[in-house]
Amino acid sequence: MKIGEIIRQCRKKENLTQEQVANCLNISAPAVNKWENGISYPDITLLSPLARILKIDVNTLLAFNEELTASEVNKFGKEISEMASKEGYQKAFERGSDLIKQYSSCDDLILRIASILRLFLVTSKLEEKDKYERKIIAWIDLVAASSNEKAASMAKISLAAIYRERKEHEKAQEILDKIPDIELDIEKKIQQALLFESSEKIEEAYGICEDILFKDAQETIAALFLIIRMLLKENKFSEAEEYTERAKKVAEAFDLGEYQKYSFDLYLAKERQDKEKTIELIINMVNEADSMNHIKTRLYRHRKWKSINSWSKDKYENLAKMRIKKDKTLDFVRNDPRIKFLLE
Repeated sequence: MKIGEIIRQCRKKENLTQEQVANCLNISAPAVNKWENGISYPDITLLSPLARILKIDVNTLLAFNEELTASEVNKFGKEISEMASKEGYQKAFERGSDLIKQYSSCDDLILRIASILRLFLVTSKLEEKDKYERKIIAWIDLVAASSNEKAASMAKISLAAIYRERKEHEKAQEILDKIPDIELDIEKKIQQALLFESSEKIEEAYGICEDILFKDAQETIAALFLIIRMLLKENKFSEAEEYTERAKKVAEAFDLGEYQKYSFDLYLAKERQDKEKTIELIINMVNEADSMNHIKTRLYRHRKWKSINSWSKDKYENLAKMRIKKDKTLDFVRNDPRIKFLLE
């Protein structure tokens, strides 16, 4: 909201006429009228007394405290994007500058406008691109210094990307290092991988990408297990079977091993109390226990594991057997000679 609109809105709220406001400030009524219509602005010396008359503070008068909703930010972003496409970059840049001046405390808006303008700048054939980019970087720098940690981290991600594209790798790395690991973890990792790739540190870039794949695979598997469990609680067996097949495809796609795939089938077999199927799956899981070792799989060959896994196949088999022994839901097959023999 512009200052003129704020003056009009607050004046009417206090049931004051333009003449009354003008008399209190020892100015003419037409001057107040011009303020409210955006033709001119109050002198800086009048801001404090004007705020007192309207029973607001100066920050509110100047719209420094005004918050924009996500919908409003999206609306302004769309306006800038359409203006750049239809009316040219210069007009869009000027409009973006005006909006940032008007809503200088809205980190989300500043970052949105800066990102849109930079996108159009990269793809345009404008002269003096550096001039525009310097201003865009200055806007993003403002957000990067914000007390809003999430917005600041997003701004730093954007700055790191800009400096990486400019081949200023040391500066990009310096900015990435300032982002807390818990903030925007995936965005930070992607930017770090891109920076390594741009710096010809290919092995490190592979490692980060594979780390993302492995983490996402584990989280996806855990989520699917939970969904299947809830479906079974609701006796939705056909849907549980469908999700089990999906989960097995995920395990295969992400190289998580046969052991993981069998574990999903075992979950269904236990629920149905299918003794023969359960026994078959337990035997298969023990035989494929070493597929729990993901270090040697091709998909994760560059990933740095937290510890060097030197386990033998026997150790993995022992781990699988221990899990089976501790699983109380398998008691219905525990006395079967095949299972007894396997576990002994």
